[in-house]
Amino acid sequence: MSSNLYASDYHAPIMVEEVLHWLNVKPGGFYVDGTAGGGGHSAAILDRSAPDGRLVAIDRDPEALSTVRARLAELAGSRLTLVNANYSQAAEILAERGELADGWLVDAGVSSHQLDEPSRGFSFQQPGPLDMRMGPDVPTLAEYLESTSREELARVIKVYGEVRGSWGVAGAILGAFSRGELKSTTDLADLVASKQRGGSRKIHPATLVFQALRIAVNRELEHLEAAVRQIPNVVKPGGRAVFMSFHSLEDRIVKHTFRELADPCTCPRDFPQCACGKEPLVEVLTRQSVVAGDEEVQTNPRARSARLRALTVLPHTRSDV
Repeated sequence: MSSNLYASDYHAPIMVEEVLHWLNVKPGGFYVDGTAGGGGHSAAILDRSAPDGRLVAIDRDPEALSTVRARLAELAGSRLTLVNANYSQAAEILAERGELADGWLVDAGVSSHQLDEPSRGFSFQQPGPLDMRMGPDVPTLAEYLESTSREELARVIKVYGEVRGSWGVAGAILGAFSRGELKSTTDLADLVASKQRGGSRKIHPATLVFQALRIAVNRELEHLEAAVRQIPNVVKPGGRAVFMSFHSLEDRIVKHTFRELADPCTCPRDFPQCACGKEPLVEVLTRQSVVAGDEEVQTNPRARSARLRALTVLPHTRSDV
């Protein structure tokens, strides 16, 4: 890679060589980065597709797009288009352009910048506001807690965080919030820790609760499934989609929805032949999820939980899904 676009001052993009390989990035291609983030993957795609490859970089976070614009816009010129939107809107964005992509990357989950910036409210390492928004299109965590019920919050903590005792934790959070006792992320973390004694010592007791709240506030799993289902309306026949996830709930959605697109037949399994007429939309390229190598994990611990899956769109299957 050339040094002008793919520079060392980026947050290190996870599994960059694996992304470029499975996305099959080539000079002159047209690609979509659904989660521009800090610009690392976008830079790598622009670099590998040079001199005339084009990229649409999407992000729901205006701050992320400002970062990518400052780092790449002048160097990439007309090859780069930035769009402030959710990656689940990719089909709509490309329909307006009147073209499909050779490859589409989605790097799901929270970005390094969002985690590292206390003012965004994603982390409890330092005090931050009850925010957790990936973009301005959703309510803050405080607004979410103001409007949610104990039943719903308990469900979110149990399903999205896989936390035991979710009913008690939900009640404690809403009670403290209503009394004005939760002013910051550290207040919330301390409260959760006091209710989760005896749990795993490998991670902070509040980690999974914060994960669950972040997913709920940003409707992450809903957007992820919607994005996977619209792959044939984003990627041209013969093109590829690469989805990278960071926890089991995300990976399960990607894995199962990939399978549905590859085998959409709704006929009973004991039918001698298909009668529904639904043909495969894609071919899954990764039989197992691809993970980061040991060397990358040692230098970038956040790569440890990354899971990459890839597919190609079959030639005869342009349809709305």
